[in-house]
Amino acid sequence: MNGDRRAYKGMRVIGALLICLVITGCWDSTNLETVDYATAVGVEYKEGKFIVYTQLVDFASIAKSEGGENRAAKVWIGRGVGPTFYGAYSELLRTAQTEMNTEQLKTVIIRDNAVEKLDEILDALNRVRVSRYTSWVFGTTGPIEDILTTSTFFAMPQTTSLIYSPRDQMRRANLIDPLSMQHFVARYNEGAATVLLPVVGVSTRMWQEQTQPVKMQVIQGMFAIKRKGSATLFPLAEMNGVKWVNPNFTRYLMPIAGDGANKATIAVNDVKQKVRVDVSKKEPVFTIKLSVVGEVAEIGGHMSQKQIVARMKQVIKEEVLDTYRKGLAKGEDLYNLEEALYRRHVGLWRKLTHERDGWLPGEDDLIVDVSFRLRGSGVFGLS
Repeated sequence: MNGDRRAYKGMRVIGALLICLVITGCWDSTNLETVDYATAVGVEYKEGKFIVYTQLVDFASIAKSEGGENRAAKVWIGRGVGPTFYGAYSELLRTAQTEMNTEQLKTVIIRDNAVEKLDEILDALNRVRVSRYTSWVFGTTGPIEDILTTSTFFAMPQTTSLIYSPRDQMRRANLIDPLSMQHFVARYNEGAATVLLPVVGVSTRMWQEQTQPVKMQVIQGMFAIKRKGSATLFPLAEMNGVKWVNPNFTRYLMPIAGDGANKATIAVNDVKQKVRVDVSKKEPVFTIKLSVVGEVAEIGGHMSQKQIVARMKQVIKEEVLDTYRKGLAKGEDLYNLEEALYRRHVGLWRKLTHERDGWLPGEDDLIVDVSFRLRGSGVFGLS
């Protein structure tokens, strides 16, 4: 009899535990329709105040557009102002109709006037455990609202735009690599490194829908940021040489001019880079060795293979040196030569940076050695 009672009590305890396990799985559940997902955050800083923008995307419209239903994906833009980043964000939350969630945060945009507050912005963003280190980071010089309200082709959702999917679009152009939050923070905190932050803006000159111009996101240049200082802007015309030292180079169409009306376009398919540091003299001398491979994409007039190879070597060398000098003129080391010195000769690096605050290599301290191989000459061949 006592054994039956003990068995009965044991069964009751087990039953109660099973009920608790089932119930606890539902206590903190959240209905998706009561949550707003912030997919992009933009930050400005004016007159001692942070201005925080968030972009909310309608995921239902994304699902429908991906399913083939052609209707414009809806986007909402929020704006909050406050003395701190979270002060501004809290003001924004105050008027949100539902819970705001950053688990789907894909992009962070920093305006030039907020770069001086980057430490505070990064600290605030990365203290939130649900915020992702995989988010893309961009700079901008114009109003963030313009970027967050651009158009997309075929009424596709905003998540197909440049700021959400930069890798393929930017590498096709071979200008500069996109930066994830993880890589940006690592470079930003490295004292010897110069961060090259892509600058995104808006253009209405290139595309139109029927006869109406449309706003499209476009890379307009880059910010160079060193030792957590201010951001130095380099427009596209001043950064032609950066692509040649990009370790993730993929492909680039290079127009070259020969004698008279002769000209050609070369498809450069491969670039390998090596940086050497010579410390045998009073000042370190750097050599960037580029091994470039390309093929003829088109040719007008007549250019021999020898002429093409010579011209390509000349143009690439000129672009690399021109960008290097433009960087020095603005006080920036765009090829991260200081970092190469730090990695290989840290003692000399410490000495030079101690003697001269903001040390930079000299204008004549860079040698560019270019080799070019023409892999194919096309259907018609070259002499």
